[in-house]
Parts: sequence; C-alpha cells; structure tokens
Amino acid sequence: MAGKACHAFASTTRFGLTQALGLMSGNLAYKAIIDQLADETRLYSALAKRAADNSPFHAESGHAAFNSLLGSLTAEQRALLSETLLQERRGAIHDALAVLSWWVDCRDLGLTVNGQPIAVDLSGMGLHGDYVGRCDGWEWPSDEA
Repeated sequence: MAGKACHAFASTTRFGLTQALGLMSGNLAYKAIIDQLADETRLYSALAKRAADNSPFHAESGHAAFNSLLGSLTAEQRALLSETLLQERRGAIHDALAVLSWWVDCRDLGLTVNGQPIAVDLSGMGLHGDYVGRCDGWEWPSDEA
C-alpha cells in the first residue's frame, strides 16, 4: 500500500510522509497530510517555477509548446503568470479537499492510518478549511481543546 501511495504522488518527500504516517496516529497524521499539502503549494509548482525563471522545457517534453509563450513574456508578466499558476494549484487542492469534506460529512467517509480512524476537520470548516488556514499561517488548535 505504501508503495502505491508513493507512486501515485511520485515524490521522495511524499515517500517520507508515507513512512512517517506508519508511525503516527490520529490528529498527528491528519495534520501532517494537510501541512504537506500547504507546504508544497507554497514551495513548489514546476510550471510556475519555469514561468518565473523563464526556464524552457526540454524539446522532448510534453510541455515544450509552452516555451514560445514563456519566451514572449516580460519578467513582470512571467511573475504574474507564475502567481496565477500557484493560485490555481491552491484552488485545485482546495476543491479536491472540499469534495472529500462533503463525502466525510454526507456519505460517512472516514480516513484511517494503520486501521485507526483519523480525526479530520480540526477547524470546523472542513478539510479544505484546515488547508486554507494552514496556507495562510493559521496555527493548529490545541489537542486539549
């Protein structure tokens, strides 16, 4: 199962999360997942980075068609495109988490780690609310609360 999760996400940092989740339970696992999504949204988007840096794609890549567009933009336009792409990435993750929240609330979907249920929606605003809050620097509520 862990191998499948790693291939689905195709990232060595995600492999580390998969390994760490085996050692976690409850709120810690959920917080780690949401925090990783927030961190990766802020720190990484291959296309956004290439747009900001005006770094062309290799001719053999499936994205080489973007090279002429990126090359035609000013630095300010590339920065704006990069920010737009990052916002779209954040929006897509938000929307996916909103769907999962609906399934949790309306269809009795649950998440587990090692067969144990994971508490989700720690903000009371859904998985997507926790994600947006963490992207905006919100602190997790205390486990004692």
